[in-house]
Amino acid sequence: MSKNVYVVIEQRDGRVQNIGYELLGEASSLAFDLKQEVVAVLIGGVGISKIAQELIYWGANHVIVAEDSRLQEYSTLPYSRVLTQIILTDEPEIVLFGASSIGRDLAPRVSARLKTGLTADCTGLSINLDNQLLMMTRPAFGGNLMATICCKHHKPQMATVRTGVMQPIERDDNRTGTIRSIEIAFQRKDFAVELVEVIPNDNISADITKAKYLVGGGRGVGGPEGFKIVRELANTLNGEVAASRAAVESGWIGNDHQVGQTGKTVRPDLYIACGISGAIQHLTGMENSGTIIAINKNASAPIFNVADLGIVGDLHVILPKLNDALKEAKTSEGIYHSPKEANDFVSMRNIMFHIENNIAYMTVNRPNALNALNQDTLIEIGAVADILAHDKSVKVVIVRGTGDRAFVAGADIAAMQEMNEVEARRISELAQTVFSKLKNLPQIVIAAINGFTLGGGNELAMACDIRVATSRSKFGQPETNLGLIPGFTGTQRLPRLVGESSAKMMIFTSEMISADEALRIGLVNKVVAPEALMRTVLSLAMQITSKSMFAVQQAKKCINDGCAVDFERGLQIEQDSWTKCFTAEGEGREGMTAFVEKRKPNFMT
Repeated sequence: MSKNVYVVIEQRDGRVQNIGYELLGEASSLAFDLKQEVVAVLIGGVGISKIAQELIYWGANHVIVAEDSRLQEYSTLPYSRVLTQIILTDEPEIVLFGASSIGRDLAPRVSARLKTGLTADCTGLSINLDNQLLMMTRPAFGGNLMATICCKHHKPQMATVRTGVMQPIERDDNRTGTIRSIEIAFQRKDFAVELVEVIPNDNISADITKAKYLVGGGRGVGGPEGFKIVRELANTLNGEVAASRAAVESGWIGNDHQVGQTGKTVRPDLYIACGISGAIQHLTGMENSGTIIAINKNASAPIFNVADLGIVGDLHVILPKLNDALKEAKTSEGIYHSPKEANDFVSMRNIMFHIENNIAYMTVNRPNALNALNQDTLIEIGAVADILAHDKSVKVVIVRGTGDRAFVAGADIAAMQEMNEVEARRISELAQTVFSKLKNLPQIVIAAINGFTLGGGNELAMACDIRVATSRSKFGQPETNLGLIPGFTGTQRLPRLVGESSAKMMIFTSEMISADEALRIGLVNKVVAPEALMRTVLSLAMQITSKSMFAVQQAKKCINDGCAVDFERGLQIEQDSWTKCFTAEGEGREGMTAFVEKRKPNFMT
């Protein structure tokens, strides 16, 4: 019977490549859904076993080591022999490779020997909880659409995954696992090709996926000459040059600089897009950048929809001036990002909290515990809610969890297992009070959900006004598995959100549901790709803050208060809030006048 998720670890000169850590993180999520384990396969020359323990720290439950002097350098045939022997012996459920030059050479050879399928260059992986199959998403038709593929009839299910798409989990020195060395029954024909010499390519360009600063050029650059000023700006920033597909296909720059669905996925601190229109194929590869600055002549270019700062103008005029200004600043005050003042942040043990541009960010920060809620974390969430209740400058609050494996994976069971009745009532009362504070904040609260949202995590999400989830998120109230019921508002809020029938199904069975199912029953408002989560949430926040916040907050109060009373009383609450919009304090008059005068309203809140 096929079992476990295997990751082929790519190493060069004894150093694990980043894609190996990324795949271990993704495999951990897949294995959790399948209730299986993660197995790392490490192949190399004598001494390679020294790095096996490191793979356990990064998420592997087991490591298989194939160590042989003849495996010092990569060669297709012997490496194929190793993997084929391991897979035929162990019968894994899934095998993952990096979509590197090595992975793209090795994976097809192995899949052909095993007579199974292979999906290449994946940008998304998930488990279909109904049939337990691996759903592999990759660009198709030149990146113009995304295809989701499954391998129903053959095992193992195999995929190569592009670098930079997945996120590694947190390294944990306390994580334990097993290491097993194996002997490979090589045949003479496995060494039909002799490697004579390895000559390093000194002219190879830097890896843009590792760059902190990227300056990208598109069709608007105009040609190879235009990339000179792009490169000059990148050099000033100590960054690298990126490019759109249009620029690469025009032959203006090498394809190792291409960003997008058919190129590389990047997450720099700063991405400056010069003359890039912003086609979806390109946005997919860079939309998770820390800060995006767009420079384009076309004021309606899609790139401005994702940019933090947009400049409408000729890049050939703007870039030289920007470069000169940065050089001057670099020699005097410095141009690099410096941390915010300490008083901009609230320092807590389990919660990170700060305010920026009228938006508050509250992050549950317990990645090694999948952001599970304990008493201290609940108290800190309550403290943040108390601060926000009196801060009129904040319009939107975004709640999220650290890492990409979990929003909040539930309450901290280890901390609760010895509780008595008095202590159990106390923590339930604490959680209910804290979540009610969050629910009743005057600001609009948006949950940015990526990963497991279970038990107390789902109850935290339900306390938010709007929930945006990634396609890989999972939801559930698994308390009955533990002989418990939801005790942090779940039995009351869940049926009010999804209806009595769906709520009972989730609570009685303790089964997890997918993000798509959560959307269908009304538990979440929107489902997006993992890489689009924060862009979508921030876009939603900006859309809300562009309205009259007085009206938005009155609407929130009406809905919250009205749901707690009968319909007739709810109508009276609506009338009271409607009337307030016509008072001097309200903004109804400005909004209606602007509509009649065909201008943009000037709301003060």
